Amino acid sequence: MRRLSPALFLVLVAFTIPVAIELRTVAGFFGVDLPFVAVVVVEVVLLAVLVAIYVMGRLTPDEDEDGAATP
Repeated sequence: MRRLSPALFLVLVAFTIPVAIELRTVAGFFGVDLPFVAVVVVEVVLLAVLVAIYVMGRLTPDEDEDGAATP
């Protein structure tokens, strides 16, 4: 499994902000009044998942596909 690069991690973090904000707009299309606190909670959960994936990728050792040691 490939690890997330720091650049990709930052892009994904930046991408979650508009997604969380537009979630409120999409909820409004369906007549649901989504409070700002709910949007903040969704953003925190998304960021926590991304950070967990990033940290777990950094903590696990790399596995070689062919099993050979690299010099």
